[in-house]
Amino acid sequence: MTISSVTRVKGLVEGCVGKKVKFKVKKGKSRSPVREGVIADTYPSIFTVHIENNGFRRVVSFNYIDILTNYVEFYICDEEERQIV
Repeated sequence: MTISSVTRVKGLVEGCVGKKVKFKVKKGKSRSPVREGVIADTYPSIFTVHIENNGFRRVVSFNYIDILTNYVEFYICDEEERQIV
């Protein structure tokens, strides 16, 4: 993993601010649900996603490295669901 890889992923995420995404966090052998949210903000080391569930709004944050290490999979919800990698 190089700094240029992290910079590339950060650029891809920055281009998706305000867009609806689906994501799945991999937590070992148990199945993780696919959730939907909107990428809200990007920061030097993390980015935030707003999730609305049953009328409650949550904010979750992820590292860019989470995407590179496949700890979390993000898909942009547009014409064809494309993965951020």
